[in-house]
Amino acid sequence: MAMKPDDSFGSARFDFRSGPLRGSALTLDQATLIHRGGSRLETVPLAAISAVRIAFERDANKIGWAIVLLVVAWALSAAATPLAGLADSLATRVRGDGAASVQDIASIMIATFRGLSAAARMLPTLGNLIGAIGVVLLAIGLWGRTTLTLTLAAVERNYPVWGRNRRLFDFAEAISERLAEARS
Repeated sequence: MAMKPDDSFGSARFDFRSGPLRGSALTLDQATLIHRGGSRLETVPLAAISAVRIAFERDANKIGWAIVLLVVAWALSAAATPLAGLADSLATRVRGDGAASVQDIASIMIATFRGLSAAARMLPTLGNLIGAIGVVLLAIGLWGRTTLTLTLAAVERNYPVWGRNRRLFDFAEAISERLAEARS
């Protein structure tokens, strides 16, 4: 994510090292902006650019889902012990009251309650897994991304990178200055 001036043409360069455009670069020279990557090449004349926008944004959608997942994880972990205790208690009560004539039904109920108890004991593990996913989503959402947007005649081009990227802000400023010079 380095912006390097090239003194021969007064140009600037921004290398994408993160995000979906990783491995490509933007190069600004006197009259054009060139986006070059492994299998792409796009040349945009500065005269065609009507607006330049740069913004750092956090992903509110990911943050929202992270909060929901963390609450679900907490609820699963909190419910595990009481549910397992209830199932064990019911299984014990059925076993103690079992008469010879209802022994088969009692065995089925005991097995059902023991199964519920085992499932309830797995809830903390499930809660931890969901919590970990929530923490990852929260980190990605808070990390955010910086996006350079160029508005052309009928289309916008977006150039995103992960996190708050000061160099992309500087590159956008260089584009703005070059546009101002060209239009004056």
